[in-house]
Amino acid sequence: MTSLPNPPQPERSTLRLFVNYVAIGGTTFVFYLSLFTLLERAAVPLPIAATIAYFCGTALHFTLNRWTNFRRFDRAVHDQARTFGVVIFLQWLVTLAVVTLLTGRGISPTFAAVAAVVVNLPGGFIANRYLTFGIGILPRVLRLLKAPK
Repeated sequence: MTSLPNPPQPERSTLRLFVNYVAIGGTTFVFYLSLFTLLERAAVPLPIAATIAYFCGTALHFTLNRWTNFRRFDRAVHDQARTFGVVIFLQWLVTLAVVTLLTGRGISPTFAAVAAVVVNLPGGFIANRYLTFGIGILPRVLRLLKAPK
């Protein structure tokens, strides 16, 4: 008798997943800010420091959510990473809009960045739970198109 390489995990409560998601996000934020500060103090140009810290932070976020929170291994890691990339890109666009809007109204950039995290939090959780660590974007869209009207 052979065992499945990635046995399905029992469904975990949405509240527990969300709390874990927030904790992982907080950990990632501290990591990102620490790495950014370290690179800035090492005289790395700010755009390069921000880019390195951002991509390292998102890699950590993906890895921690995949292995400790959602624990979904039924899709290949590269498929999950591709979906995660789409989600992160859309969140980045929202972040730019929120930061631009708030700083344009005289709000400090730090507060605007924190506000962007808060705005992105629910959508990021839903997208990662049901798309990145769910069935993916295309199957989800096809399922919605086939739904009875």
